[in-house]
Amino acid sequence: MLVLTLDEFLANAKKSVLFTSPVMEKDLSDFLSEQTARIKALAEQALSSGIKQIYWVGSGNSWCNLYSGDYIMNRLTDIPSTYYRSYDFIWANPSRLDKDTLVILASFSGNTEDTVAALRFANAKGATTVSFTSKADSILAREADEPIVYNSNALFILPLAGAFIFSLEVARIQGRDVEGLYEQLERIPKVLGKIYAEEESRALRLAGKYRDCDLFYVLASGASYALGYKFGLTVFMENMRINASFMETSEFRHGPAEMLDDFKPVMVFLVGTDESREMSERVIRIAESNGAEVIRFDARDYGDFDPLFSPFLLMVPLQWFAVYSAYYRGIFDLDERVLMGRGKMSSGSQITWP
Repeated sequence: MLVLTLDEFLANAKKSVLFTSPVMEKDLSDFLSEQTARIKALAEQALSSGIKQIYWVGSGNSWCNLYSGDYIMNRLTDIPSTYYRSYDFIWANPSRLDKDTLVILASFSGNTEDTVAALRFANAKGATTVSFTSKADSILAREADEPIVYNSNALFILPLAGAFIFSLEVARIQGRDVEGLYEQLERIPKVLGKIYAEEESRALRLAGKYRDCDLFYVLASGASYALGYKFGLTVFMENMRINASFMETSEFRHGPAEMLDDFKPVMVFLVGTDESREMSERVIRIAESNGAEVIRFDARDYGDFDPLFSPFLLMVPLQWFAVYSAYYRGIFDLDERVLMGRGKMSSGSQITWP
């Protein structure tokens, strides 16, 4: 097996699809410059056409990056909004899915089996469909009513930003004061560049410390919920090839905490600055006082931003940790997969993932 030095590994990692932090500042800045006006126009069009329901639909990482859109819609607007995994959306067959519905979908490849099926299901019901994808020649780009193609490997941050813009614009049109949130969004690219430069050493230290750990519990709540899901299930397991589990933070108290009697796990907490923060602190105290080891990623450490921005702020330090953790586990090609993308778990013409 090829073994790389840390410097060789890092040089290769910076070219991978997984490690998007090196391009995040530039690509997010470009995305905001190129797509903001169009996404705002789509929000205005949705309201003027009388849209009565919005669904956000995706799978894996692309389910996670739409969460904030739904979260903001429900927090700041009166338009009904619901969040589905792609096949769950089809199986639920929502009664409100019709010509007065907007369905927003995401798939990095644009050819994800689950999400292609959901897109075609929504189109058949007469809904208006919007897609976020990186590939202009993909099914989601060709078959959605309004494809937003971003041509970047920043597969989490760019659709996240798009979902932010859409929902904030709906809130603005409905009379909410969101100017400060827009101003903060404009600042985010440079902040991510700063975090990228500053968090590497901490990540290297943590990854080295926990190089032999084969199970991580990831806990997150509130605005950070989906980012916790992403790393607990679609990064730590997918890219580090270890056991991992994700829990909503407050749910740890409802049963899972009893395992602390015999097991002292490593627990990764994503701590936001929203209403969930007090509960996060409580659960951290419970974990530490019963012998668990805690790794804490805290949005408060990265600047004075509205709590809604925690997924942006915590993405880069978590990604650095995952990248160096992969290295310590002998995974030198971050884009290599054992099952995904090999036709072993997918079916359908032109379907490439998973």
